[in-house]
Amino acid sequence: MRLMQVGMGDWGLDWARTVVAKAQGVRTVGFVDSDPAMLARVRARLDVDAALLFPSLDAALATVAADAVLATLPTAYHALVAGAALRAGLHVLVEKPFAATLTEARALAALAAGAGRVLMVSQNYRHHPAVATVADLLRRDVLGAARSATVAFRKSWALTGHRHHAIPGPLLLDMAVHHFDLVRMLLGDVTRLACRSWTTPDSPFREHAAAEAILELASGLVVGYHGSWLSHGAPTLWSGAWAIECDRGAIAFAARGSPDSVDDMVTVRTADGGARPVALLPVAARDRAGTLAAFAQAVATGRPPADFTDAADNIRTLACCFAAMRSAAHEGQWVDVADIAASGD
Repeated sequence: MRLMQVGMGDWGLDWARTVVAKAQGVRTVGFVDSDPAMLARVRARLDVDAALLFPSLDAALATVAADAVLATLPTAYHALVAGAALRAGLHVLVEKPFAATLTEARALAALAAGAGRVLMVSQNYRHHPAVATVADLLRRDVLGAARSATVAFRKSWALTGHRHHAIPGPLLLDMAVHHFDLVRMLLGDVTRLACRSWTTPDSPFREHAAAEAILELASGLVVGYHGSWLSHGAPTLWSGAWAIECDRGAIAFAARGSPDSVDDMVTVRTADGGARPVALLPVAARDRAGTLAAFAQAVATGRPPADFTDAADNIRTLACCFAAMRSAAHEGQWVDVADIAASGD
């Protein structure tokens, strides 16, 4: 797969160096960034030919042939780049959240469907051993049906080095998009939710970076969510700390300590109080490497793997984020996720 990468800031450079460069069956045919300094850094850090560096996607596509675009630029520009790539006949893998508004998200999904092209969202937390293991336990009803769940995400921005203090929805849009997506993958679609968010006097974030939410699923299952970039408590792994109550016991898990380590864990507690760790299922490729591999498979074969995060599906994850933000802005009132997905931003 001939890949054009657009957006070569710190995260884009990390994608290129640690993910794309190691992927089998993928060849980068161009790097695009409007900032000459970023292109100079790509040339120096990755030791690439200057002929592979372009100031715009249009310039790149006029020069080299590509099959797909990887969009790793700020969210505000996702729709512009993904739309241009789809109209040029290319497949697209885009970072989360894949659009800045649901209007943009719906337009991109429709464009991809009309063009017959793959538009995949990099929901990389799906591609971890603990997540795969829990999905297997739930699908096989090892402990019976899931009845409720709690998810707690705690990080300190100062300790993680998080610098993106001015982005919209630093918790509910940029971070909880991972957690809400795992709720949907493991437990089912969210029908409505209620949320309250807050800040602290020492917070550097422009918007609220801590929140509590109640998510009600189509099955009737209820999920309690707590997330915070402002925590001084014991930090969780990036997936958050999960507890899923089932008919005959409970499942606890956490995933993604870092992209390069496997410190995932899954524990099963039975109704009689016994607890045991569960051996983790292997995954062929973890984290962002998993999303890139799934994308390459979908492009090459036309048959996406299980739990594939295409745009049409991921709109329902994105809608959870915007619904939570809407609820928090209205003193925690219940918000219907389907209404938000269909018409609201």
